[in-house]
Amino acid sequence: MKKQALNQASLPYVVSVYCMTFNHSKYIVEAMDGFCLQKTDFPFVCTIIDDASTDGEQDVINQYLQKHFDMSENSCVRNEETDDYILTFAQHKTNKNCFFAVVLLKYNHYQIKKPKLQYLSEWRDHVRYIAWCEGDDFWVDPMKLQKQVDYMELHPDCTMTCSRAKLYSEKQQKYIGESYCYSKSQFVFPEDIIRRGGLYINSCSIIYRKEIKDNYPDYCKKCAVGDYPLQIMCAMKGCVYYFNEAMAVYRVENSSSWRGQQDINKVTCKRFNTILSEVNMFKGFSKDYPNYSTVFHDKINHFICSNYPTRNKSHVIINSFLSLFEDDILRMSYFWKTILFLKKLNIPGVLTLFYPFTKKYIVLIDSK
Repeated sequence: MKKQALNQASLPYVVSVYCMTFNHSKYIVEAMDGFCLQKTDFPFVCTIIDDASTDGEQDVINQYLQKHFDMSENSCVRNEETDDYILTFAQHKTNKNCFFAVVLLKYNHYQIKKPKLQYLSEWRDHVRYIAWCEGDDFWVDPMKLQKQVDYMELHPDCTMTCSRAKLYSEKQQKYIGESYCYSKSQFVFPEDIIRRGGLYINSCSIIYRKEIKDNYPDYCKKCAVGDYPLQIMCAMKGCVYYFNEAMAVYRVENSSSWRGQQDINKVTCKRFNTILSEVNMFKGFSKDYPNYSTVFHDKINHFICSNYPTRNKSHVIINSFLSLFEDDILRMSYFWKTILFLKKLNIPGVLTLFYPFTKKYIVLIDSK
């Protein structure tokens, strides 16, 4: 199929790369190297937000900018400082299609739940596509952005593309495998995205159309995780294409990552709001996209069963959990009620009998 030229008349940048980072001083250079090695026939801007790191990451980023970006007075460089942040915008010295817009926050916004994206609206509101890569992940294919943009330009109904990703163990200091959706490049089934969770597609591999987040519903905005509802929304509003090529690296067993700091294997009262936000997200999608209502309701049932607190949990925590999801449990089919009952018994190995019926959800129900 013949490649079509991008119409960039009203677009200063075609892609905005979103990189949120905190205490990733050991990894951020690899992430920035992956951005700068991209070979494209269009301009792209990498928006990097450091949330007031305490490990010297901001110094590492500044040194990288000084070494690799044109900071001369005759360039497009821009420096700005407010009470909230220090901003630097610059063009790469040799890769003229690569621009960085870096925001170094002066205090941690995550802790006080203060939004950060408003600082980057200039570089996010006027692009066609958004790509994601957190500060501890990185890209290894120099043609990643070009391949994904080319495909989406030729297929207007494609709302998101993603790829296979290598898995690097920070604990073992080596690659331990790959994460992939299928054994060949193809469209991703919406049911797979819903059932298999946010880790089914590695966020560091995705690029999506910016307008997907136009009129983004509250049940997505309020969800405690950001990548999962986005992936589902892309599947609901169009099609998602998977490249069976290892374009990115996802760092696992990393205590400084967002996931590494979440106690996801322990259901406590503190985690109830996170669990509830995801259940409400499924309910919102089920209402707005009734063709997939059965799939969403099965996912709700699975999610409640898999998060039911069993090991060494107090009656207060268990009763709080049951009270919070009482209506959902009452609406469960006998199949899911049976699974929940067996989960409550906490008999090792019993639930593996149900694996043939629940394997499409990836995570075994008795893994919590």
